[in-house]
Amino acid sequence: MIETLFHPLSWGVLVLAAGVLGWKRFRLSRWLSAAALFPLLVLSSTAGSGVLLRSLEGRYPDLAIRDLPQAQAIVVLGGALHEPSSHHPNSALIGPSDRILRALRLYRAGRAPLVLCSGGGADGPPESPVMGRLLQEWGVPAEAILLEDQSLNTRQNALFSYSVLNARGIRHILLVTSAMHMPRAAAAFQKVGFEVTPAPADFRTGWREDDGGRRFIDRFQGWLPDAGELQWSDKALKEWIGLLVYRLHGWI
Repeated sequence: MIETLFHPLSWGVLVLAAGVLGWKRFRLSRWLSAAALFPLLVLSSTAGSGVLLRSLEGRYPDLAIRDLPQAQAIVVLGGALHEPSSHHPNSALIGPSDRILRALRLYRAGRAPLVLCSGGGADGPPESPVMGRLLQEWGVPAEAILLEDQSLNTRQNALFSYSVLNARGIRHILLVTSAMHMPRAAAAFQKVGFEVTPAPADFRTGWREDDGGRRFIDRFQGWLPDAGELQWSDKALKEWIGLLVYRLHGWI
């Protein structure tokens, strides 16, 4: 419930409603309405969400696999799968994520001899066994796959992965998660004692070519409201809040 209030759509609608209800009686209500409407318009635009996303994704470059160093293990975090349906509990769909594929390509390129899948299940079965089965279907041998299926958040991903890998004397890892999540994840894994080489996936920004000569209409459309862009702004804001919370707790 409290987390919902941090969503830009939630607090924007609440403030806008407060302004509308008192529109005829209070001058302050008009300012409240403007204060709610303007951020919502910015956060729901391609330009606005892009600024937020790049502030996170720009911290670690999208390096080619050949440019990444050798490590002792690849750690890929959960969040790449849709929850299995009740009709097909043993199946799962790959979500809008390429992190499992990124881990597979790193392994095939010989960047590390082991892949650790890290991710439990808060409201369903753990995700890591499903990730492990996918990697096996794609050709990674079972003996090269390790599972960590208890973690429910990034802090636990780091702690429980360290318990699994430290027993094998492994400290240097290639960490695979979404580019937006990488700043918090890399810092959390470093905090528990890993030497982390980030190998981000799921880039949302940086794919569009810009020749510097786009037409005015293209620039204008970048500021038009879009529900999908508001969702991306919401995710980016939650990552920034997560970074703040983790820093206050001393987890990064």
